[in-house]
Amino acid sequence: MTASAGPVPSTSAAPAAGTAAGLAAQVAAFAGRAFRRFSRSSETVVNTTIFPLLLLLTLLAAFSEAVEAFEGGEYAQRLVPTLVVSGLMFGSVGAAYGLLGDLQSGFMDRIRSLPVAPLTLLIGIAVAELARALAAVAVLVGVGHLFGFRFLDGPLSALGFVAVGVALGPVVVWIGLSLATMASSLETLGPPLGAVFLLLLFFSQGMVPLEAYPGWAQPLVRVSPITAYVELLDGLAGGGPLAGPAVRALVWSVFIVVGFGGLAAYRLSKPAGDRG
Repeated sequence: MTASAGPVPSTSAAPAAGTAAGLAAQVAAFAGRAFRRFSRSSETVVNTTIFPLLLLLTLLAAFSEAVEAFEGGEYAQRLVPTLVVSGLMFGSVGAAYGLLGDLQSGFMDRIRSLPVAPLTLLIGIAVAELARALAAVAVLVGVGHLFGFRFLDGPLSALGFVAVGVALGPVVVWIGLSLATMASSLETLGPPLGAVFLLLLFFSQGMVPLEAYPGWAQPLVRVSPITAYVELLDGLAGGGPLAGPAVRALVWSVFIVVGFGGLAAYRLSKPAGDRG
């Protein structure tokens, strides 16, 4: 299914396109458009909230006794940070599908005929992810609380956890957006993107402790971006180390935004016939 392009956001009352205010207005218009699109998408809602919740309940039922016996503490304390990141990744698939629909429907050709910077479309999509990320964090923290998840350092740690979780939404979305600019159909976008996210998730320290992985996999798990994000969220929730995970998370975030974002912007700047 190809996403509908929808109307081009109005720019009639907007500031001049080349000014900072004009660019900000364009980003805001595209962010609003992206928010309306994903808020109406049942698939995005499922991937952002329902799928992580089902995974939370399944993993708690299957592994909570074994993991709690191995390392002590509530298994939910480990799982909720992991599934926050998981929900953000898989929920961002909807944004990638939306961008692919825009590319296939001729929406980008219409954008190029207007005094609008195409890059503001991508930035607007990323900004809209803030709202989706907030929903994912709120749902998982609320349900996780029923199974033992707690903020052990008080309100400040809770605020930090939510802030980091929400900020990750506009980061991980760039992976899908970059792949969308290279895909020719949903069939060539969805499976590769899902495979990338699954590999990142399962080769991370979120599901089980590092020591539970075979020796050959431990170096991959240790340097995984998901491990960095989960360790930072876990440290904020449980009072663990913050400096090291924060540095690693920041480095990975810069790499993802600059690398995948730069690739998406470059691909988007090329005419449709040259992107093939």
